[in-house]
Amino acid sequence: MNKTININLGGLFFHIDETAFNKLKTYLDAISNSLNDEPQGKEEIIKDIEQRISELLSEKISDERQVINEKDIDEVIAIMGQPEDYIYDDELFAEQQAKNGPKKLYRDSTDKILGGVSSGLGHYLKIDAAWIRILWIVITLFYGTGILAYIILWIILPEATTTSEILEMKGEAVNIGNIEKKIKAEYEKLEDKVKNADYAKVKSGFQDFLDTIGRIIVGIFKVLVKVVGVLLLIIATSAVVGLVISLFTWGGAELLGFDPTIQIPPFMKGSIIPDWLLALAVILATLIPFIFLFILGINILSKDKKSMGLAGNLSLLGVWILSLIVIAFATVEHNNQFATADNVMVNHEINMLEKDTLFIQMRANDKIANRKSLYRSRSLEQVVDSMGDEKLYSSYIHVDIRKSNSEEAVVKILKTARGINRKKAKEKADKIDYKFAQQGKKLLLDAYFLTPLNLENSKPKIDVIIYVPENQYVYFDANTEAFLYDVHNAQDLFDGDMPKHLFIMNEKELDCMDCETASEEIETPIIKDTLNL
Repeated sequence: MNKTININLGGLFFHIDETAFNKLKTYLDAISNSLNDEPQGKEEIIKDIEQRISELLSEKISDERQVINEKDIDEVIAIMGQPEDYIYDDELFAEQQAKNGPKKLYRDSTDKILGGVSSGLGHYLKIDAAWIRILWIVITLFYGTGILAYIILWIILPEATTTSEILEMKGEAVNIGNIEKKIKAEYEKLEDKVKNADYAKVKSGFQDFLDTIGRIIVGIFKVLVKVVGVLLLIIATSAVVGLVISLFTWGGAELLGFDPTIQIPPFMKGSIIPDWLLALAVILATLIPFIFLFILGINILSKDKKSMGLAGNLSLLGVWILSLIVIAFATVEHNNQFATADNVMVNHEINMLEKDTLFIQMRANDKIANRKSLYRSRSLEQVVDSMGDEKLYSSYIHVDIRKSNSEEAVVKILKTARGINRKKAKEKADKIDYKFAQQGKKLLLDAYFLTPLNLENSKPKIDVIIYVPENQYVYFDANTEAFLYDVHNAQDLFDGDMPKHLFIMNEKELDCMDCETASEEIETPIIKDTLNL
């Protein structure tokens, strides 16, 4: 019958039989002897090993009077490992260190801003503590419970103080190798601090407060950096995906014969540079900056830095600069093609009797372009005219009324376009097709004009200037509202307020006859006669 011995191991009391005690003592002596060559931290290592053995033995005891036997010691040694394995077998030493053990949730005091809750959760979930801190901020902003939850976890979670607890927090096996490695690393850090310190000083409470504030600021900065990294990834990814989808949409529409909705930049039309080269330059000039942003975002969020290398970065930068040069050349060339504006003036007399009322109205052509309402616009739309030819449709028309220097009423059509010089601009302006007609007292002005397809970037425009003699009456239809432009009148009415009113041309400008501020009264029959046209 073996004798029972009472021992104190790692702060806990155990009943152990003599055989088991001798085996445990031999095991601890062997560990102590294996550490003689490196006495640094030897006592701390042995202390932590004893504490870990104490924890393992306490798990095997269900009753305070239970006696530890030889089998229990063998099982503990199997977990902790033999000291000679770590001395003579380096491969086994590395393998034992790499083994993972059961992970427990602690607060990490070595990487904390306040209580170390976030870093402890980061170890447990195997993610960067910065993401946990971002989550606390989000929960606090949207739900208001982040601070309360943090405080509760701060209270209930134990802090990892011993080597065994730190290893368990990180999910590393608590054995001789990992304990020794951990303590030696702590001693190396301590030596570095002592070597780099000019003198030692004891921190006051105020200094601890400042250190805490500093850690909070650094932590907030780290969180903000992570947020910036996420935003860069989102922006870069969205831009690249959007560009790819746009290219496939445009290309597919072209192949299927549909009119693509993507607007091609003006400098890509009619350039001496091939279309494919311009398109490639635009794609690369847009895509490459987002590639750099994507890599930057990855590097901000990841500890493993990603890079294409110096050669790759310089190559991409060179391609990007070359693409910008191609685009700049095409833009300058395009601007030079349309640098000069010139016009063509066409005069037409209007047959009007003295004191007649000139009724001005805009008209559309539903066969060419169906419009619910008439309006002025700079945009150009591709249509098919009555002859079946493709043309550009525009409603960029200005209508003005001025006093004639003679007794005749005249309509002047001013066609304007841009070109590389005045001659080319005038030739393009002459190709603008605009019509109007007179039906009795009505002057019917087209609310649109047509141009050849090659005038798309020439900024075509029509100015209709109607010259009427003094004492000539003029009435604007409601559909002229969007086309009247800077029409002078005695009442200083806005252009949009002039339709549906009767005016008379005085010695300088139009004068409203049926406005509240009219300069003279007009007989009611004249107004009725005008409105009945």
